[in-house]
Amino acid sequence: MKKKKQSFIPVAVALVLIAIVAIFSFFGGFFGEITETSKEADLNAVFGITESTDAAIIYDHTLLSEKGLFVNDTFYIPLSMANNMADIFYYDPNEKRFFATTGNSVHEASPSEYAVKGEDLFVSVSLLKNYASFGLETAVSPARISIQTQWGEKKSASISKKTPLHIREDRKSDSVKMLEEGDIVRIISSNDIWSYCGTDDLLFGFIENKKLAGHKTEAETPVTGPAELVYPSVKMDGNVVLGWHNVTNDTANSMVGDVLSKVHGMNVISPTWFALKGNDGSISSIADASYVETVHAQGIKVWGLADNFTNDTDTDAVLSHTTSRRNLESNLINAALTYGLDGINIDFEQLPTQTSDDFCQFLRELSILCHANNLVLSSDNYVPKEYTNYYRRDIQGRVCDYVIIMGYDEHTSSSDEPGSVASIGFVTEGIENTLKDVPAEKVINGIPFYTRLYSLDNGILDCSVLGMADAATKLSDSGVTPSWDNTTCQNVAIYEKNGAQYSIWLEDAQSISAKLSVMRNNNLAGVACWRLMLETEDIWDVISAYYPTGTAAPEADAASSAGAGAT
Repeated sequence: MKKKKQSFIPVAVALVLIAIVAIFSFFGGFFGEITETSKEADLNAVFGITESTDAAIIYDHTLLSEKGLFVNDTFYIPLSMANNMADIFYYDPNEKRFFATTGNSVHEASPSEYAVKGEDLFVSVSLLKNYASFGLETAVSPARISIQTQWGEKKSASISKKTPLHIREDRKSDSVKMLEEGDIVRIISSNDIWSYCGTDDLLFGFIENKKLAGHKTEAETPVTGPAELVYPSVKMDGNVVLGWHNVTNDTANSMVGDVLSKVHGMNVISPTWFALKGNDGSISSIADASYVETVHAQGIKVWGLADNFTNDTDTDAVLSHTTSRRNLESNLINAALTYGLDGINIDFEQLPTQTSDDFCQFLRELSILCHANNLVLSSDNYVPKEYTNYYRRDIQGRVCDYVIIMGYDEHTSSSDEPGSVASIGFVTEGIENTLKDVPAEKVINGIPFYTRLYSLDNGILDCSVLGMADAATKLSDSGVTPSWDNTTCQNVAIYEKNGAQYSIWLEDAQSISAKLSVMRNNNLAGVACWRLMLETEDIWDVISAYYPTGTAAPEADAASSAGAGAT
């Protein structure tokens, strides 16, 4: 019996010890669960700072993954972000020059107003402040920038009890700051238990709602900065009816009288006079003073066209170097003034995608020079497609007086199948997509005075370009009568001859009327015609009916929306 009693005591003691450990474990875990941590978070990790020059960016109360710079006590944000706020900044990496270009001035930035890090460009917030309105706050250790562009109601509250500002909705998560009773925080968002808040020193985190008191909601006062950027414009009175005159040599200039004798209702002629020459900004010219005098005598304006079709010229090289780009601008202005032109028409095609920023800067700078000399600046554009967005029609719509759609070449000599040069759907899409970026009063739609006759012979597709009269004669000689196609709004003929299949979508009074109807119903500024001497005389009556010169365009009406001959 004595031995049995002795063996029982160690067992009882062990059970008691186990119970004590369990109790302490329970309460230790319980108290640990309800006790908030005050462990300080690594603020560099919180803000994603990995390099000593990094600056975190908080944009409209949202921490971005994109980083700015903090160098020599100056804060910088990425160039792309700055251009989203004021689309005026441009960097020339070849000559290492940085510009801010408004509607009437070009500011070359000092070395402290921008920064280069590898291939990335940054704009100082102090420079940006000269051109955009936004709220700005900064802090250091780590460096961080708060930019506010949206304004509404500000919700705030005071801290009712000392509490950590947690990095997550978790009482055990690390703290970015210990908040004292009475501190004021901004409430950015809330749920039933937690609120995401910001402090005056640009720290952000989560606070339990039960520790917030004295809630207030007040309207924010937007930060006002510089006046909104204004872009001057030199405009025509009323509608624009432009005809491109394809001038290829000096002799062609002397034929302008014959050209004008076949038109009426046209108030602008654009001769193809200028072209890039070499890569230093030089231009070739076949401009002629007597041509201008003849045209002006009939009350018609002259917009000299400049193209980049010269084979030995690298347009990217010209535009991407400030020196050659400005040389080009100066040469164009000097030519316009020398010959008494009324405007300049830029026709730069097949630009490489990397030339986008350079092309935009070229137009910005050229527009300032044009407007200073009372010259109209217009630019020719493809029908908008996703792959031509880099032409930046939105910027063109700000700095150019007119943005011209080359509303043709839907099908070309390189197309895989025959088709219309400018079907009504193609034209309509081009207009509607351009109007997303450019105001209607600046949009001119180009129409074709030509078509293409396609032939398919032994599997080989070929085509020839025909003017309106030649196309009609071709069909007449072949004994073919075209029929109206409501889908394209064109007269179409498909026929066989000598074993080959021919197809043609005609441009004539009916098809042109359909296009003009769409243009007028979209309140476009006018019409441009490629090219003079390929039209029949009745076309000018059609154009004048929709776009009479010297007066504003008539209001759109339901009767005209279908287009002549479309029913």
